[in-house]
Amino acid sequence: MKKIIFLGLLSFSLAALWLLPLSFVKPYAEKHIKGLKMEDVSGTIWNGESGKFTINNESLGHVRWKVKPLESLTALSLKSSFNIEDSVFKAHGIATITPQKKLLLDNTYFELNASYFNKLQKQATLKGDITGNIKHAVLIEKTLPEIKGTVDWKEASVTSPLVKLDTGDYRAVISPDSGDMKILLSSSDAPAEIRGKIKLNKEWIYETDLSIKTNNNGLGAMLELLGKKQTNGSVLVKNKGDLKPFIK
Repeated sequence: MKKIIFLGLLSFSLAALWLLPLSFVKPYAEKHIKGLKMEDVSGTIWNGESGKFTINNESLGHVRWKVKPLESLTALSLKSSFNIEDSVFKAHGIATITPQKKLLLDNTYFELNASYFNKLQKQATLKGDITGNIKHAVLIEKTLPEIKGTVDWKEASVTSPLVKLDTGDYRAVISPDSGDMKILLSSSDAPAEIRGKIKLNKEWIYETDLSIKTNNNGLGAMLELLGKKQTNGSVLVKNKGDLKPFIK
């Protein structure tokens, strides 16, 4: 009898928690999750949405999510599908938060207008559409992420006081490499013909091994300052640098 009563109370508690309105949980979530702010909320904590979802002062726009209970239980982590819609950014996929505060992304697709980066810097004006397919990623604060996926920048163009690049298509294939990150770069129908790779290690030290060929005089002059011109007219750019000062 006691066992039946216990199971009944447990079922009632889980059902009540499952149906708990998001508006009730919102103040507690914002208080205990650094940088989180949600407006225009509806639904429950397990199947809800926020018309304006902000994290660390960065607005993600309209965010919807739905927790996967059985998969979460099996993985001993919080796993949910998500959908993000903003004027310049859209994404959908599967996100997992582990007890070790790791964020995992699986089968995640995103679309981003390159104009988003114009507000982050004033040196150049970027145009074009950026799309990405993240097959798997492991993200930990201040740690080199583990990412397997591709990023395409279609109809890309760059305008700055020093150089102007007409439209072209560029691709980056990102993969883990013995604890480091490897990025293979290529281009097609572009004013800058790019082939090669960038390697980034756990200490945030990067190394470039790129062959870049262009008929753009402004870009060509800049490249010759960075690398060595080859007999076929391309410039071999082999550099090494430290990104740690930019990691907050």
